[in-house]
Amino acid sequence: MDRRILIESIMTLVPVLHKKFSKDLGSCEITRQQMELLFFVSTEGEKPMSYYGSKLMISKPNLTVMADKLIEEGYIERILSPTDRRVVLLKMTEKGEAFFDDQRKKVTELMLERLEDYNDLEIERLNELFSEIKSIFMKNEVSDV
Repeated sequence: MDRRILIESIMTLVPVLHKKFSKDLGSCEITRQQMELLFFVSTEGEKPMSYYGSKLMISKPNLTVMADKLIEEGYIERILSPTDRRVVLLKMTEKGEAFFDDQRKKVTELMLERLEDYNDLEIERLNELFSEIKSIFMKNEVSDV
């Protein structure tokens, strides 16, 4: 199997998905990458900053700047690890959870509108395909972090 064909498919699909689902989202007070950090902190819980840096594939100094902005907005906070006081964990605040939930609802509603263009069979097939793609790509997720 030619991996270059897969790469071309991915490089073609990602912009199409972005255009289909991100158009008309409007501006948000935080960046896409900051939203990704909120997602991880919300779903993964209190973890060291280095963990989130690995997940986002960014350096510690860049993560620090990003976290500082979210802390300034009151969405996350730094706490010391109860087991190792040298380790700094990131924790979602109530304000952060509320903001993240609100943004998630807005995106979900917009995406539901976009999916109205497809019939039930197409939706079922897309669900199957994305489930399979997710399964394949997440197969090595544990070893990557």
